[in-house]
Amino acid sequence: MKYRREIDGLRAVAVVPVILFHAGLSVFSGGYVGVDVFFVISGYLITTIIITERDEGRFSILRFYERRARRILPALFLVMGLCLPFAWFWLPPEPFDDFLRSLAYAAMFISNVHFLENTGYFAEAAELRPLLHTWSLAVEEQYYVVFPLLLALLGAFGRRKHIVVIGVLAALSLALSEWGWRNYPEENFFFTLSRMWELFAGSICAFIVFRRKLEPNGALAALGLGLIVYSIFFYDGAVPFPSVYALAPVVGTSLVLLFATQGTMVARLLSMKLPVAIGLISYSAYLWHQPLLAFARARSMHEPALWLLLALGLASFGLAALSWRFVEQPFRAGPNKLLRGRMALFGASGAGIAAFAAFGFVGMDQNWAEARYDKRMPSFYKDIIESMKGHNLTRACYAGIRKDERMAERFCTVFDGEGPGETIAVFGDSHSQAILPAFQAYAEESGARIVKSGLGGCPPLIGAYVASGNYSVGTCHELARDQAAYVVQNNVTTVVLVARWSLYTQGGYENDGRSFLLNSQPAPQLGGRAASFEVLTEALPATVDFYRRLGVRVIVVEQLPEMQVHPRRGVYAAVSRGDTPEEATGIFAASALPVAEHDALQAGVRSVFAGLEGAEMVDLAGALRKGDAYHWFIDGRAAYTDLDHVSAYGASLLQARMAESLSRE
Repeated sequence: MKYRREIDGLRAVAVVPVILFHAGLSVFSGGYVGVDVFFVISGYLITTIIITERDEGRFSILRFYERRARRILPALFLVMGLCLPFAWFWLPPEPFDDFLRSLAYAAMFISNVHFLENTGYFAEAAELRPLLHTWSLAVEEQYYVVFPLLLALLGAFGRRKHIVVIGVLAALSLALSEWGWRNYPEENFFFTLSRMWELFAGSICAFIVFRRKLEPNGALAALGLGLIVYSIFFYDGAVPFPSVYALAPVVGTSLVLLFATQGTMVARLLSMKLPVAIGLISYSAYLWHQPLLAFARARSMHEPALWLLLALGLASFGLAALSWRFVEQPFRAGPNKLLRGRMALFGASGAGIAAFAAFGFVGMDQNWAEARYDKRMPSFYKDIIESMKGHNLTRACYAGIRKDERMAERFCTVFDGEGPGETIAVFGDSHSQAILPAFQAYAEESGARIVKSGLGGCPPLIGAYVASGNYSVGTCHELARDQAAYVVQNNVTTVVLVARWSLYTQGGYENDGRSFLLNSQPAPQLGGRAASFEVLTEALPATVDFYRRLGVRVIVVEQLPEMQVHPRRGVYAAVSRGDTPEEATGIFAASALPVAEHDALQAGVRSVFAGLEGAEMVDLAGALRKGDAYHWFIDGRAAYTDLDHVSAYGASLLQARMAESLSRE
């Protein structure tokens, strides 16, 4: 196959935005589409190699997999191996346990299965996953297993036949991805069959140009590059992905592959020395960047400074140059390449896969995640970790929602007070679940019955949809509708609405515009946070008005402070540093959230609260306040489980204020 410099330049266009996106540079909000560019390139190159060698009568499936092993495994094994000591000493138990499983699955090239089962790509926890990026390698490897077999089934090459068959399969895969984001948005991102159409797009390009001379077309090549650049800078997490929106980078890459031949302006740009050099080391750079960023975040109580993350992103290119020169090339090039014998290569590859998989599975079985800290963690820290636990109230009711569930299964009695007291319904997202112990004292004193219904990421807003959230776009809308029906059909006297309100209007302190966007229609919210805020300004008053017209008392609980330091991360960082209890107490106190920061985050939401008619506002945050800050570490215990959910202990601190509010006439 003739070498095309512009394809290496195109790899640079793919890898640089991915790294800058993961480093947190907001201008590259759609940098994740670089992975889609890689998929199309891979489909094109692999298909070209296979059909060319088959046409020349020299294709060998063993030689094909040998090349793949030489290309992928040496650098991957190096990075995975070097991750081990840093993960061992720096990752807290839960992220380390996840690391062990992802290590085993990555070695077997099914890590996308692990991540679709255990995480959302844009979730905060993704920041502590050093091997998160291996999901795309898994998808490609699964393609490498299936695609040669598919071509063999198709028999002798026929351009029309191959394009039609692969085109139909690609269309089905695209349709699946479109269905997937609406029903299983998190899983859809990592699902192989939702991504296969992108690799097939590259394959179709290879079919089109096979045995034909590439015809340059500057306008179409420029359009293709423009589509890629547009998606990099104008897409963000609010755009459902993969879906028809992925057509922009996929079609754009296809146009570059087909028409950006030498002589076009795009080819000249991509063939310049710097993009070509970056493209040559792009695979290693992709491997290095996520571990560097994840371990930096794991080591810090705060989100590391942007300059540091960008510096680590730059460092990934330096490490990539070294691993390309001293690891990738020695295994791939020339008569003196390492492990020249095919069986020796396959044997070493199998041994490496088995070793990493065994380490991961044995580590999980032996609970290495906790065992690493058992001997070196003083009781002072163990008590804090113990206090971080949440409660177990109504877990079965909160765990999930199925379309075939009866309404009664979505509503759980939390406290059933003695006597003919009132019935209080608590509706909301995960924040409503976290604060349930706050209702205990009032229920016991008044005899009230407390009923709870809610799901994480579902605000209690009638008529509102949540796009790019935890569930399919209609789930939260359906739940709010059922909550309203429950109040109509039951003797509910008070409805308490609880949510992480700013999540749906501003995001976090960095004004994150990626996910959990409100919409009045079951569709993506492409208007970002501003449009989501407008939906809240209509949906919350409408929800309050609906319940008030039923004669029900409505209480809206203001959002509890969202910390800027993760408590668990802070505790394990202190243990790793060897801080004394006195030193740690001072550090934890200093990490409290300034009241002004909380007020700024809540300013927009409070403007909506101020205009509510018929609702009582309750602010429970004062129970966590000392001076001019809100504290997660109070009287030697943790009042939070993570950045924004109070622990069972923290919720108990809210009981007096909640009882006072509920007791008001």
